[in-house]
Amino acid sequence: MVALSFDAGVLVALERRDSRAWAWMRRATEREVPPVVSTAALAEAWRGRRQMWLANALRGCEIVPVSDTLARAAGVACGTTGAAALDAIIAATAATRGATLLTADLEDMNALAGHFRSLRVVAL
Repeated sequence: MVALSFDAGVLVALERRDSRAWAWMRRATEREVPPVVSTAALAEAWRGRRQMWLANALRGCEIVPVSDTLARAAGVACGTTGAAALDAIIAATAATRGATLLTADLEDMNALAGHFRSLRVVAL
């Protein structure tokens, strides 16, 4: 089964109780394939303990730390696409996991999909 990866915008949407984001989360849970979340996406979205909805969603996700291999791949992507480092790390994480990246920022992530040829990007 193909994994799903969330960018920071999707995490924010989960916290805001966006029905579309929660529908994606439910489908992943039903398939028993936890969504992948880069620690870079988590850093962009997390603001504190009061984020009950996001905290609940994250319990069902696989949080992936930024390794030196991911950081290097993201750095190369930044150099070739001009993307922001955090976006490149999020895209690299999804690409290396073979995950489809669910994003609230389709334009920027599509540019990164041009660099990470295996990356499939879907708009929230």
